[in-house]
Amino acid sequence: MKTNHAPLRWAIATAIAMLSPLTLGAETTAPAEAPASTPMPEPDIKKGEEKSQVCIACHGEQGISQQDNYPHLHGQQQTYLLRQMRYFRDGKGDRRDPIMTPMLENMTDQDLVNLAAYYSSFNKVLGTADYQAAQVDEKPMPTPEITAEAKAKTATSGEEPAETVADTKEETAAAVSTQAATETPSAQPQAATPAATAALTGDATAGKTKSATCMGCHGADGVGTSPLFPNLKGQKPEYLARQLKAFRDGVRQDPSMAPMVMALSDQDIADLAAYYGAMK
Repeated sequence: MKTNHAPLRWAIATAIAMLSPLTLGAETTAPAEAPASTPMPEPDIKKGEEKSQVCIACHGEQGISQQDNYPHLHGQQQTYLLRQMRYFRDGKGDRRDPIMTPMLENMTDQDLVNLAAYYSSFNKVLGTADYQAAQVDEKPMPTPEITAEAKAKTATSGEEPAETVADTKEETAAAVSTQAATETPSAQPQAATPAATAALTGDATAGKTKSATCMGCHGADGVGTSPLFPNLKGQKPEYLARQLKAFRDGVRQDPSMAPMVMALSDQDIADLAAYYGAMK
């Protein structure tokens, strides 16, 4: 006798039809969106001014340093300042420092935001919208195009490796105490370091010519072309020379600066530091 399988096939087909939408829906539903990043605190310039009192010994009133080995903060890029302070505080990359890290490690994000807003306010006060849009960008800085001639050159350095950062809080606290006691704006000038000597003997005219490769990021007038790039205009020559050497010699690691300075000689660095330091 021939069996009629039609009802069975119809039942199976019906079950598949009922289950397929559920199965497909489970496979194609988009995953839940990741929670939005925490918005940056709104800057309070007045509170930043109050917090800046702990910075005066090294960076001077209103961020105008009276010492060659500490940079001016007056009018510096707001985003740049905040980023660097966070790196110092959190010990990120090569920015851990026996002086800066202990000074900042107990500060909140709000404190750093306020400080950055205060020091940058001498140039202009950024609106909150512009500020927040800039602060969340933690991508590496873009690297300008480098000529084949620059790539072919090899940088030379006779400097000794940088000193090891203090490993204990006692050592860092002692360092801060010593700095505060001996390097206040009223203290006697210290003997010039090799970097200071190089900066003081730099040729500003030669530095202007060499600065052509720096303009893409730091501007023709020494003012950063992006919130991520620092202003170099009027900066302390000794500080600039020391930082350029640190980038060139790998003491400071940066994917943008390293290739730009790898072929610079000590004299090139001295000339650039003299040029930017003389800008008004």
